[in-house]
Amino acid sequence: LGCPIFGVSHILGSPPQVGHIFLADYALLGGLPTGTIGGRPQFVAAPLCLLWLNPRGDLLPVAIQLSQCPGPESPIFLPDTRGWTLAKLWVRASHFVLHEMVT
Repeated sequence: LGCPIFGVSHILGSPPQVGHIFLADYALLGGLPTGTIGGRPQFVAAPLCLLWLNPRGDLLPVAIQLSQCPGPESPIFLPDTRGWTLAKLWVRASHFVLHEMVT
């Protein structure tokens, strides 16, 4: 069973319980002006990250989209797909930028 709509049933193992799926939405970063470092433009993503609270209490990412706009130019990365590690890196960077903006 699991969560086949996201293709992560092998990760969840069973249907998620109510209150165990969370969405980290970094929409505030969309359109944020960025500068340059050494003449090179810098970039920031405004990702969506679907998280699952597993039975051990670990909060694990199960799906990442690096853009707020769905479509062919904005794939959804899953743990067993190419680019997963890089997508997680972009989410961490976005989390850092958002934290610095609001604190």
